[in-house]
Amino acid sequence: MKIPDARQRRRNAAAFALRVFVVLSAALFPISQRADAVELDGAVAKAVVKPADGGRNVLDPKAWRPWDLGFQVEGARFVCDNGGDAHARRGLSQHVVLNQKRPAPIVASAWSAAEGVSGTPDPDYALYLDLVYDDGSQVWGQSTPFKTGSHGDQEARVVFVPERPVKELTVSLLFRGHAGKATFRDPKLTVLDTGSSGVVFDGEPVVPRGPSRDGFLVRDVAAAGDFVHIDKQALGLGLEVKRTKEQGGEVFDVTLSDATGRDRAVTLLYTIPVPADGARWLDDLRRSSPATPGTEYMQAKTFHAGANGRMSLYPLGAVTRDGQGFALGLDPDRPAFSRIGYNAGTGELFLAFDVALTPEKNRASLHFRRFGFDPAWGFRAALDAYYRRFPAAFVRRVPKQGLWMPFSKISTIPGWEDFGFRFKEGADETAWDDAHGIITFRYTEPMTWWMPMPPKMPRTIDAAKAEAERLAATGKAEARAWLSSVYHDRDGQYVGRLIEAPWNKGVVWSMNSAPGVAGDLNDFQVKWNPRVRERFYGPNRKGDLDGEYIDSSEGYVTDELDFRRSHFATSEAPLVYSIDDRRPAVFRGTIAFEYARGIARDVHAADKLMMANATPDRLWWLAPMLDVMGTETDWNPQGAWRPMSDADLLYRRALCKGKPFCFLMNTDFDRFGADKVEKYMKRAVAYGMFPGFFSPNAADGAYFTRPELYDRDRPLFRKYLPLCKTIAEAGWEPITLARSSDDHVHVERYGDLGPRYLTVFNDGPEKRSETITLDKPVSGTSRELVGGRNVSWKDGRTTVMLESGDLAILEMP
Repeated sequence: MKIPDARQRRRNAAAFALRVFVVLSAALFPISQRADAVELDGAVAKAVVKPADGGRNVLDPKAWRPWDLGFQVEGARFVCDNGGDAHARRGLSQHVVLNQKRPAPIVASAWSAAEGVSGTPDPDYALYLDLVYDDGSQVWGQSTPFKTGSHGDQEARVVFVPERPVKELTVSLLFRGHAGKATFRDPKLTVLDTGSSGVVFDGEPVVPRGPSRDGFLVRDVAAAGDFVHIDKQALGLGLEVKRTKEQGGEVFDVTLSDATGRDRAVTLLYTIPVPADGARWLDDLRRSSPATPGTEYMQAKTFHAGANGRMSLYPLGAVTRDGQGFALGLDPDRPAFSRIGYNAGTGELFLAFDVALTPEKNRASLHFRRFGFDPAWGFRAALDAYYRRFPAAFVRRVPKQGLWMPFSKISTIPGWEDFGFRFKEGADETAWDDAHGIITFRYTEPMTWWMPMPPKMPRTIDAAKAEAERLAATGKAEARAWLSSVYHDRDGQYVGRLIEAPWNKGVVWSMNSAPGVAGDLNDFQVKWNPRVRERFYGPNRKGDLDGEYIDSSEGYVTDELDFRRSHFATSEAPLVYSIDDRRPAVFRGTIAFEYARGIARDVHAADKLMMANATPDRLWWLAPMLDVMGTETDWNPQGAWRPMSDADLLYRRALCKGKPFCFLMNTDFDRFGADKVEKYMKRAVAYGMFPGFFSPNAADGAYFTRPELYDRDRPLFRKYLPLCKTIAEAGWEPITLARSSDDHVHVERYGDLGPRYLTVFNDGPEKRSETITLDKPVSGTSRELVGGRNVSWKDGRTTVMLESGDLAILEMP
């Protein structure tokens, strides 16, 4: 197969992107729009619709049903009294049929008071939504917790902006797994109606005022204000924009500042007009959606932050129209709470930043790029263009790849060479690992302090706080850092969760691990400091560690928002605000970024490596700093086969590009037979990812301590691990140069300048015989590496027959 060399392809792509940009600028961004932009400062671009009925409550007060042990009614309140039983499960729920014709934002709210509620806030004492789309797909567990302890009425709100029309949902008020008594009142569910002349834009019902234009808008979210134009000043805010042209696009360096001296909760948007007629939103590498009037498109995860909780999953968003590709991309070095979407109602590709400005931090720096791409390869081409704009974020420092071993000594496994180990979490036998080609990492975990509590100590936050203060007085480093770094909630209370885990009986505190946190000693300095560097990487080290490993990198037990005002000024990233009361806070995701970057700067400068667990999952911006990524996962919960979806696997592959990604299977291995091990391996290898194993509870009964398991599966490791190494080390490329005739049969490409491979994976429920077509006609024979057979090509076509869940790897002629 003749493929242009890399330099020629880069020249062709750059020339194409430049042509797109020139046409785009001339057609859609006339100079006159920019010249009169200052005159529009403060003018309404999109008026937010205020419901005439105040937002009709669609809940029926007579339709509540018991959840588990149920509830009692006392006047206007629903009462759930668990007494002293911390395992009791009570609550109430109501099923609501919406049958939306087009997606419309949904807002649920309720009030609750508590008496002696045990534990710490979690989704078990919460307002809780489960939703079903019109296509039958489901979104579970959209929730906002209430505070525990004893308190008067507190409001909880859940804002949900659907990707598709919602068919039905269930609203629940839950009180489970907590002792004490909770009462609920005034539950409300509203669907935001845009009216006959309106649309939903960035999750708000609006009526557009005037045509869409290239430029910036701003909205005072705390005041529930309109979207207004801003070029220099509006709404007490100042905007400075530096626009720099680059080949095929434009770079934006933006500063937003407050002039009022108050806390501000705002959304700053940049919009590109792309008319909906003939437009197509690119969901991801496999899927796209034709623009439907009245629909807003976005790939996002939801958090309890920002104007509507949505933050982009990918660092770019793209749309095609009339043979052109239009994309917006975020800077991986400058993360902020943001989202990219396309609105078919207003005909705009847009980027929205949710920013809090405060007296402590009244300026925010924001960075992004706009660029064109070849629409023939859709999102894959947009992603390839993004890679070229940020090449440093996708450098592969680990050419040889393999399996991830957590904690256990590889040397204790007979015939360990059969399993393809390459990466070791833990430094318990560094010298042996060095001698046998194993890359070893030292363990750290950001944003937590797991503090044990004596068995007889009351399991309350007040008792935990007193214990932390006692330990700080004794000089314990973690406790001294707790004084400066522990989160505050919105009421100024310290944030922790009472958890009885195999590795800790007590509390886990939410810690701001950013390097800049002020104090005599902060959490970052405990975990990374000159003494640590000298001990593990200095001339007197006991072995040659290869780098730092960050566990729980996106913060699974850490609260999302840190409201401690003394932390605001030291945050390098922009602040965000809470979704319910719009109070300013530091976002957990940017803390994770600053922690990882603080270590990565030193590690990479010393020619060492960075590895992290549990990413990329919901945050895209950690991957650029990392060299090895992976996650613990369970594809067989309760014995039912539920593998990670194609969309989720592609997301991880796209953000890693050619960097190694490794799985650890955490499941009940007694229900995970050799047949499921092979299914797991085939699916992982199709995406160039390494299928490893750990423990059912991430602590006990580890797979590689059980010879009856790994010896049973040894032949599978011998077969699939060398194949995974072959394609992963060749390097994944987004543009496949080959297409499948069936949406259920997925093709991915590995290798650029060296040998090229195509993986073909049947993700459908049935056996399939499908045609693979190459962009360039080629005839000859490919070696199929899984089964060892030959596959013939004629005029760039071949037929592959695969069982459900089966894999073929074609070595291209």
